[in-house]
Amino acid sequence: MDMFPEGAPQESEARLMREAMAEAAEGAPPLPDLVPVALAEGRRRRTRARAAIGGWMVGVVALGVLGVTLPSWGTGTGTGEGTARVGAPSPVPSTGHGTPSPMPARPTTVFSTPPPSPSSPPGPSRTPVHIEPTPGESSMADLPATERGRQEKFQQKAAAVLDELLPAAFGTVRPVDLAVSEYQGGSGGHVFPVVLSVQPTGDASGSPAQEPCHYGPKKRYRCEEAALPDGIVARTVTAVGSSKGGKDIVGVSVRFPFKDSTVVLSADGDESAMVSAPVNADQLLHVARDARFLRLVRYADAFPMEPKRESVHGG
Repeated sequence: MDMFPEGAPQESEARLMREAMAEAAEGAPPLPDLVPVALAEGRRRRTRARAAIGGWMVGVVALGVLGVTLPSWGTGTGTGEGTARVGAPSPVPSTGHGTPSPMPARPTTVFSTPPPSPSSPPGPSRTPVHIEPTPGESSMADLPATERGRQEKFQQKAAAVLDELLPAAFGTVRPVDLAVSEYQGGSGGHVFPVVLSVQPTGDASGSPAQEPCHYGPKKRYRCEEAALPDGIVARTVTAVGSSKGGKDIVGVSVRFPFKDSTVVLSADGDESAMVSAPVNADQLLHVARDARFLRLVRYADAFPMEPKRESVHGG
C-alpha cells in the first residue's frame, strides 16, 4: 500500500516556492493600496457621465422652449409652400441633412397710400370734348399731371354712370376738358350740357342747398323739394333758360347738401337749336337717388376736386 497520497509532492513544492519568494522580498517596501485609487477614478467617471446627461437634457428643453417662442411658419395647403407676412423672414428651407440653410430676412415693404379713386369705367374711354377757355379762365390743362390724371379718371367714371342713368335721348355722355364738373351729351345733332358738381361748402348756413325754394312765375320757374337716401332733402328746379322765336329752352337741376359739400346735377338744352333738355325733374331725381351716382358724390366729397365754395349771404 502506497503511504504517500498523490497530492503530497505538489504541496511540498508550493511551500518551498512561497518560502523562496518571502526570502527574496524580505526588506522591500510594502506595495501601495490600489483600492482607494480605483474608487476615486470610478467616482470621477460617474460624475462626468451625469454632467453629460444633464447637458443633453438642458439642450433638449432649450430647443423645446425655443420652438414655442419662434414664429410658426406653417406649410401651404396643397402647395408645400409656407405662408409669410410682408416684413417677416421667409420660411427657411432644409439642406436635406436635417439642418436649415441660412436665408436672409425679407425686407419690410412700405407702400404709399394715394387717395382712392373710383373703379375704372366699363367699356372704352370716352374722348373728352375740348372747349377752349376764355381769356383769364383756367382749365384742367393747368393742373399738375397727377391731379389732372385723377380728375380725368373720375370724369370717365362719372360720364359712364350718367350715360347709364340719364334718358337715352341724351345720347353718349362725354367729359369736357375744361373742368371736372362739366360733361356733354349729344344726340341727333343736338348738344346738351350736363353739370355734376361736388363743391366743398364754405359756410353751411349760407349754402343755397339749405335755402327754401323761391317760387317765380310758374310758366318759367318751378321749384320742389324731394327726399333722397339717408334723410337728405334735395331741391329740384325746372326753369326756362332763354326764349327765341316763340320757343323756350327748359333746363332741370337737382341740388342737395352732402356732408361737407354742395352737390349740383343739372342738364340744359341746346341753345343754338332751341331744344330743351330731354329730361324732367323726376328723371333727374332718379339719377340722384341711384347708389352708383351717390358713390361718385361720396368720393368727390372725401377728396375734393373743386375749389371751396364762397358763401353768399342775403341773396
